[in-house]
Amino acid sequence: MKTLLLTAALLFSFFSLALSNPPSMLIQQAAEIAQADLESRSIQGTVFIEQINYKKGGGISGDPPYWEVLWNKPFPAQTKGRNEIGLRITLDGNYKRSVK
Repeated sequence: MKTLLLTAALLFSFFSLALSNPPSMLIQQAAEIAQADLESRSIQGTVFIEQINYKKGGGISGDPPYWEVLWNKPFPAQTKGRNEIGLRITLDGNYKRSVK
């Protein structure tokens, strides 16, 4: 019984901590930015959003939090020999293309 109560308390504290600092940009806004980028390049008929992940940033590099938008398939990037796999959208609305 004590283990159950301890587990419940830990889960509650984890979820309350996670909810106390929500991202300032909603996932819907990130999706709209990504979709507008696809439309501006006229590739929305063949490439679409497959997944969106929230990344808290930080770590050794001190990156700010961002939304990671992944495409359904990679396609040739502007840099020769590389493929674009998605976008990295910071919470202020700026973005960079993710390539491999």
